[in-house]
Amino acid sequence: MKKLFLLCIATLMIGCNQASDLSVYKSKQALAEKFLNTYVSPTDYDTFTSMIADDIQHQSPMYGQGIVGKEAVYGQAKFYMNNFSDVSFNNPVWLPGVDNETLIPDGSVRVYGTWKGVSNASGKSFSVDAYHYFLFNEDGKVVQSGDFFDATGMIMAVAPDQEEESSEK
Repeated sequence: MKKLFLLCIATLMIGCNQASDLSVYKSKQALAEKFLNTYVSPTDYDTFTSMIADDIQHQSPMYGQGIVGKEAVYGQAKFYMNNFSDVSFNNPVWLPGVDNETLIPDGSVRVYGTWKGVSNASGKSFSVDAYHYFLFNEDGKVVQSGDFFDATGMIMAVAPDQEEESSEK
C-alpha cells in the first residue's frame, strides 16, 4: 500500500511538472509568434528591436555570416522589412526546443514554415521554407536565435531581370 501511495505521488508530481513545462512552452511560443509577426506585412521594426537582447547571438541565414550580434540582426531585419511586401509566414509547425545533449525541453521554441512575399524592387514573388529557433531571457527578449533557409537563393530568385537593369540605365 505504501508503495502504491508513493507511486501515485510520483505520477502526480511528474504530471504537474509536464503541465508546467507545457505552460512555459506556450508562453515562449507566444513570444516567438509575436517576434516573427514583426516581419509580416505591415512590418513592425519597433516591436522587433524591443524584443532583441543586447547580447543576442543569432545564427544568420546569409552565406558566410555565421553567428552575429545585435547590430547585424538589426541590419538584416531592416533589409527584409524594407525590401519585401505582402510577407506572410504560412503553415507553421511549432515545437518545443530541447537541450542538444539531454533532449530535455530547455525553454526554447522552434518553428518550421514557409515565408511568402514580393520583392519591392522587381515585383517578383518568393516562397521559401524556413526553420527558426528562439531562446528568450526572463525579460522576454531573444538571447539566442537562428534562421535556416536559402536566403541567397531567395534574393537571387527575386532580383530584377538583367534586361530590366540594362533598360533602366
